[in-house]
Amino acid sequence: MCGIVGYVGQHAVGPILLKGLKRLEYRGYDSSGVALFDEGGRSETFKAAGKIAAIEPMVLAKDQTLFHGGIGHTRWATHGAPNTTNAHPHRVKDLVLVHNGIIENYREIQKLVYARGYKPVSETDSELFAFLVMFEMEEHKIDLIEGVRRAFPKIHGSSSVVIMSEKQPGLIVAVRNGSPLVAGWNKEFGAIVASDAQPILDHTNKVYYLENGDMIVCQKSGIQFFDAYSGKPVERKEVTIDWSADRLDKNGYAHYMLKEIHEQPRTILDTLHAYFEDQTHRPFEFAKNAGIDQLSAAQRLSIIACGTSWHAGLLGRYWFERYTHLPVDTDLASEFRYRNSHFTPGQVVMGISQSGETADTLAVLQDVNKNKVPTLAITNVKGSTISREAKSIFYTYAGPEIGVASTKAFTAQMLMLVLLAGRLGRDLAVNDSQGKKMIEIDRLYRELFEVPHYLSMALETGGSTANAVKKAAQDTLHSKAFFFIGRGYSFPLALEGALKLKEIAYVHAEGYAAGELKHGPIAMLEPGVTVIVIAPKDIWYDKTVSNLQEVKARGAKIVAVGHADDKTLASMADHFIPLPLQSKKPDGQSTLDESLTPFLISPILQLLSYEIALSKGTDIDQPRNLAKSVTVE
Repeated sequence: MCGIVGYVGQHAVGPILLKGLKRLEYRGYDSSGVALFDEGGRSETFKAAGKIAAIEPMVLAKDQTLFHGGIGHTRWATHGAPNTTNAHPHRVKDLVLVHNGIIENYREIQKLVYARGYKPVSETDSELFAFLVMFEMEEHKIDLIEGVRRAFPKIHGSSSVVIMSEKQPGLIVAVRNGSPLVAGWNKEFGAIVASDAQPILDHTNKVYYLENGDMIVCQKSGIQFFDAYSGKPVERKEVTIDWSADRLDKNGYAHYMLKEIHEQPRTILDTLHAYFEDQTHRPFEFAKNAGIDQLSAAQRLSIIACGTSWHAGLLGRYWFERYTHLPVDTDLASEFRYRNSHFTPGQVVMGISQSGETADTLAVLQDVNKNKVPTLAITNVKGSTISREAKSIFYTYAGPEIGVASTKAFTAQMLMLVLLAGRLGRDLAVNDSQGKKMIEIDRLYRELFEVPHYLSMALETGGSTANAVKKAAQDTLHSKAFFFIGRGYSFPLALEGALKLKEIAYVHAEGYAAGELKHGPIAMLEPGVTVIVIAPKDIWYDKTVSNLQEVKARGAKIVAVGHADDKTLASMADHFIPLPLQSKKPDGQSTLDESLTPFLISPILQLLSYEIALSKGTDIDQPRNLAKSVTVE
């Protein structure tokens, strides 16, 4: 889950590496480091515990005209404490490397290193790979490329390594087995390799994704791909990324998370327009996609994901159950992969991952493929490993998400799930002789295009909703615990709301189905505890509101989220956060179908967590102990 950047070319190396690492700091920020190489083979290394700001002055103080290549790293610690000694890059004689992932057989390699009379400087597993390369080069009298190729098969686990040598300073060699690597090159700039596309987009939007077992050789004159095991050249397709570099900046917002919360109306529109021209066409008329055919033929759908993506999958189950006849189960990928799962005829497995690199989700899809079960995936990153591993893929169009706590990517995942449920529901509606099902599907499709409007109203700075969120955050700031409760569509949102608060505010928060309140959690309710109840006007509303009496009787503070005209809910709550919805329109229907209220509620809960974290002074974009892309178990 670390961030890697390597560059060789005719531009100033230090600023390119530093800017690239800042783009990747969401992947790890325990420590950071940069190694710069001049044409004569001399290198200098700068590293420190903490964020990139700690090394930036040291790097920029150097005459940048001297250096023509280098590698940088921002770390999320696994082996060894997050200190300067364990920070990357690591040096062994003339070799300098950075590493992402875990070397599972590091103890065996460590014994070999000690047996040959060497003592590693750091506590990391990463440094050990440089010794393996050195041993190969010295024993066989070979160059860096062949040394890396011979050494890489000797390490086990999900890893990517980028390495340079003072003896070949214009050369970067990188290998991938699990942890992602992306490369880019053009004649005017040179060659760059990174653990994500974002550092590359400042220089080119055309990238190459390395496959597992790939080795890339980067020089300013070009890049070459090889099979790391056979040494034979391989071809990799160029992928065009439709994100502009300006979308990677904060654009005036105090934090990336706040910016990305406010980008959700655009996220919804961009994803809708990517799949449908407008709402006047046949509802849910997708362009030809093999995934649609897979779902249409499915007799059972298994959704697997981790963290926030799992919460999206839980919501997906509600939508598929309402609009289709397809049985659906939703599992945590980390649990599913170690169960003795039995696959049935007609079963389809869907993986959901924002980054497309989530280790457990990827492992499930790989295992399922071996069992010849159809797989499909939802991800936000074109060219990611999961997008290549799944047999069919549905991309979301959230654009780059920098904040570690996922916001707009979650909304895009929810949207993709409701679109797929709507598509299957439309097929059922065609066969409904009474036409009621088609009316329902038509309404769902039409109102999806209205969601961005309502969400923009809810997020409007200074509006009634945003003001209510801020007041509730200030009043509950010092609560000793938070309980989020909801029913139906609101239950997964309760889980997600609690997760967001834990992630960025570091407070005790739990999400529950409201019906479970009496089955244990009610013992925790007392003065000093806050209960956040999600109660839009839906079929579960009366049951949810009845639970509030129990909360109130025990002295806990109530923050309620519901329709703007809900006076009953407002009267029961200490703080009422109004959604810009009315319970009834002139035609007797609610402003928005109950199945679409999650698209308004989720951003409001994100904003509440943001305001609490802001008042607490935590690091909102880069919360402690977390990384954006979980590429190791």
